[in-house]
Amino acid sequence: MQIFREQFALTTLLVLLTACYNRVPLGLGVPEPDARIIARLTDTGADRMAGTIGVAATEIEGIVASATDSIWQLYLVRVDQRGGGSTIWNREPVSFPRSALTDPIEKRLDKKKSWLSAGALTVGAFLFARLLRGPFSGEEPRGPPLPPPV
Repeated sequence: MQIFREQFALTTLLVLLTACYNRVPLGLGVPEPDARIIARLTDTGADRMAGTIGVAATEIEGIVASATDSIWQLYLVRVDQRGGGSTIWNREPVSFPRSALTDPIEKRLDKKKSWLSAGALTVGAFLFARLLRGPFSGEEPRGPPLPPPV
């Protein structure tokens, strides 16, 4: 029973960690609320937003709270800075002028790829666990029970 619980916990963890995403360019469109987007900041946009999101920001990732043609309000998840640094945000709301963002991409969960990846990892984990309990486990092979002494 303990082995079943461990395998179930491992399977659940693998399913959560193997989500696959598609990245779809938004172009000039307006994203829907709750869409997860990634966008680069223009140079002037980075300067304009420096007081809010930090100096030298190059890219943001967030969840759309609301969006119009001129203002996007996002719950920020991540801000990347020049030099490779990245700051994780706790979904704080920040409003961006649309002109501050360029090359917006919507990050969408691909359910089919996620389930296929999770299935493959689950089967691999199961086979690996069987291998560890097999000839490489260090346990003595069990044969039929010995007959009682006469």
